[in-house]
Amino acid sequence: MSFLPCFADDMPEADENGYYFACNFAELPMGESTKVKIGSKQVVIFKVKTDKTHVYAMANSCVHQGTALAGAPIEEVDGKMCVKCPGHGIQYELASGKSIQENGYYVQRVYPVKKKQKEIWVKLK
Repeated sequence: MSFLPCFADDMPEADENGYYFACNFAELPMGESTKVKIGSKQVVIFKVKTDKTHVYAMANSCVHQGTALAGAPIEEVDGKMCVKCPGHGIQYELASGKSIQENGYYVQRVYPVKKKQKEIWVKLK
């Protein structure tokens, strides 16, 4: 797990589409999570390789019991890349945030991600 320098609690400037700079693509280790702070929001970013490289972002605090997801294991479940909460083992799909257990009852907040040149930008909705 990586931790990148945080912005102040003041929100930085968003681009014209509401995306905020999160980090440089090269700073993200493959197959691991990276915690970043954008304003007062803690976000965890995942860089994974399946058929191609994908970058996902979600809230760092698990909706089930508030456990931090940064540093949690990433695993493939039924063809879907998931993060496994270290608190109670709930697995969340990185793409949708839906839990694998409980028929998707728990939904982790996910954020749209885009790559601009060599930078990762996250839309905090």
